Amino acid sequence: MWLLVGLVLSGLGWFLFRRWRRSLPVDQRLTLPYWRNTLFVTGFYLLSILLGAGITRVMVGFNRSGWADLLMVAFFGVWVLYGAVWLVRFLPTTRPMPDWLTRGRGWIDGLALILLACLATGARML
Repeated sequence: MWLLVGLVLSGLGWFLFRRWRRSLPVDQRLTLPYWRNTLFVTGFYLLSILLGAGITRVMVGFNRSGWADLLMVAFFGVWVLYGAVWLVRFLPTTRPMPDWLTRGRGWIDGLALILLACLATGARML
């Protein structure tokens, strides 16, 4: 019963989405290089997530305390969110980006790097 209701609602949602999408104008700036660069940046972001997972695994090691594990989970979360900031900075876009996001070495970068260093140091000390 719930599966049938879910299928009907998802089908209705898909129909409405396609109808809405068809009414939008096609942007001529969305060319092949735009999509290629988008896929390249997204792939690089996914590789950075794997790198963060590897760093987290190496930093925690084996048979560590539970607090070190919690700190490294927080480290990985900050790593992924900071990578998402860089993903948004480098993704090709058709809209102007806000100044607080595009400005390098801003408060977001400083806060993220300090937080990453503190979490990694705290996990190694436990």
